[in-house]
Amino acid sequence: MNPIRQRVKANVPAVVLTLLGIIQAFAVDLLWSFVVADSEIYQLSLPALITWLQILSLVAGMLMIWLIYAMNVSRFVWVPTMSEFVTPFWVGFLQVLSIHCLKFDNPGAWFISFALIIATMNWIAHSTMKRARLEPDNAEFFNSRGTASASDFYPVFAVIGTMLAAGLGFLFIGVNQWVLLITLVFGVGGYCVWQTYNLRVWWQQSVFEAEA
Repeated sequence: MNPIRQRVKANVPAVVLTLLGIIQAFAVDLLWSFVVADSEIYQLSLPALITWLQILSLVAGMLMIWLIYAMNVSRFVWVPTMSEFVTPFWVGFLQVLSIHCLKFDNPGAWFISFALIIATMNWIAHSTMKRARLEPDNAEFFNSRGTASASDFYPVFAVIGTMLAAGLGFLFIGVNQWVLLITLVFGVGGYCVWQTYNLRVWWQQSVFEAEA
């Protein structure tokens, strides 16, 4: 067996995970700086509530990106592609962009940047699982499971489409704060809860149920 291939499988995902953690820490620090500096978010008002929901959504997005990659590194082995080296920087750019967009009066740009974060999150999950399926070391998990179909991604496509439509609508039509609040609570918040539940299910199935 190719020894270089084996070293890449063993080392690169861990290196990328470390780099992702460093970039995530920088994004969290930047978000914290915004929270400390913006006095308006501490007022009892609807705009302040909306901003806090955006902040919480960003924290949830950061956490899920970390969990998706960390859980895959913990469970599977795969041969990374060159794009995997670039992914942490792209993730960091999107997160910094979303934090910067919190300063804008119009939330349209924030919704578009958050939609890109969701798309990246799912691309990371799908691409790593696709490569992991090719490795015999992961056969015990994948042999009893079929490949993903287009219908499996319909909920994700719906959420990304909703976020993009909301962002473009707010940019070009205008902002209605109640529509914005409903979109954040049921669109972004609902997706975060759904995705966290799915991560828990996959972790249970791959780590605990395999021992049964």
